[in-house]
Formats: sequence, C-alpha cells, structure tokens
Amino acid sequence: MFLKRKIYALGLFLFLCLLPLYVAAGNIDFKDFRVIGKAPNYSVQTRVEFKLTNYLKQALLNGIALNARIQFRLGEHRSWWFNKDVPLRTIHYQLKYHALSRHYLLSRSDTGENWNFTTLPTALRKLNELRSYKLPPIKEPVKNGQYYIFAIADMSPATLRLPLRIQSLFSDEYKLTSEGVLWPLP
Repeated sequence: MFLKRKIYALGLFLFLCLLPLYVAAGNIDFKDFRVIGKAPNYSVQTRVEFKLTNYLKQALLNGIALNARIQFRLGEHRSWWFNKDVPLRTIHYQLKYHALSRHYLLSRSDTGENWNFTTLPTALRKLNELRSYKLPPIKEPVKNGQYYIFAIADMSPATLRLPLRIQSLFSDEYKLTSEGVLWPLP
C-alpha cells in the first residue's frame, strides 16, 4: 500500500513538472516540412508559423526586439540508447518595431538581409517562409531511414528584466517554443 502511494505521488509529481513544458510547446508550428535532394546535399522547404502572445506583441510595440531562431540538426536513430544528433545550422532573425516610421523591421543575420513592413501580419508572413534552404553537406553515409533532419524553432524578447526572467521559466507568455519536426532523409 505504501509503495502504491509513493508511485502515485511520483507519477503526479512528474505530471505536474512536465505539464508546463507541454503547454509551453506549440506556439510555433511547422507546416509543409520537406527535405529535398540527395546525399550529401539536402535542402529544406517549410513554413514556420509564429503565433505571438499579447505580451510579445506589446513588447514589440514598446520597442523591445524579438529574436527568433530556427535550428536544424542531423539525427541518427539508435536502437538501444538515446538518438544521437549534431547541429547542422541555425538561422537567426530579429523583429523590431520602429515607432517613428511605424514600420516593422525584420533582419536575418546569416544572409544579412533586411526587410521593412507596414503591418505585423506581413512581417510574420515573411518570417514564416523558408524556401529551398540549403543545409551544409552531410558527411555521414546515409543509410535507409537511419538518419533524419530535426528542426525546432523559438522566439523570445531580446531583453527581459530580472523579475520577468524568473516568470518566463513558469509561463509560456514570454517565450514561444515549437515542438520539433523530424523528417527522414530520402
């Protein structure tokens, strides 16, 4: 009886600890994710939908920049232990609002590109699209279905003051996180 209570308490504790992680995920969705090409050169085509919370929209309008990143990793399935993955490439974006000109400024650091938009939905639409993005050459020999591309995205304010940094650990209002997308290499 005592052992059953301990197991029940442990299960409840794990559920309550992991619930915020599950609730926090899903504010960014990958749509139409595809890996194109043959070994060793692959490219990715996807749409990444960012759904901003009211806090992030207000922070943007009040002059705080939002940093977004999309990470691509090469993973290998393993049968008896955790899957192995290595980073391939990370794309960094920054979204700002310029109050004087009333424009949204979007910049991408890996290419040095900058865009200006008059509305937030059009800026997010540009941030969402990722067409024919070339991944670095994969040096691993690709075996049937053993390797995959893993993608994950997040968005957070560039600066958070100390009380909000602590609150951001327990709330999904201050940071957006996606669930990962796993796609086998062709």
